[in-house]
Amino acid sequence: MKATLTTPRTLALLVAAGLIAGTSPALADETPTATTVTKPLTEYQSARAAYKVALEGYIANRKSSIAQYKVAHEAYSAARKSYNEARKPILDTFKSELAAARSARDTALAAATTDAAKLEATTTFKAAVAAATSKRDAAVAALGAAPVAPTKPVLGERPTPPTKPAKAGKSS
Repeated sequence: MKATLTTPRTLALLVAAGLIAGTSPALADETPTATTVTKPLTEYQSARAAYKVALEGYIANRKSSIAQYKVAHEAYSAARKSYNEARKPILDTFKSELAAARSARDTALAAATTDAAKLEATTTFKAAVAAATSKRDAAVAALGAAPVAPTKPVLGERPTPPTKPAKAGKSS
């Protein structure tokens, strides 16, 4: 069978194609223009926008506070390390002076035959300990005050999100 353009089916397809092609420019003209009015924000939408701004501020404050704390803590760690390194020889000297005083006392006590000699050895030991202690305290005081750890930042309260309004129930 030979297909021709005049069959009813072909004719119907051509008419339908023409109608569809003819209606698309009409639909294009009905697109909304720039003068359309947007509906105003609801109370919830404006509260949500304010919450987002507050949350961004909170996060920025938190990040900067934590960064400042980290820098301060690193500086404190370095200062504490140098302070302890400066204090170590002072404490080592104090320990060696105490050890020398103990050995001198033990030698004197071993050689002592009377109570007066034993009392003399003990008194000399106590005086040596007091002298070593005052020498150590003066040297530590000359170092200055020990570094103080930075306080952790107070980050404040995280903003609370607005509550969503309840949907209006369907009335029957």
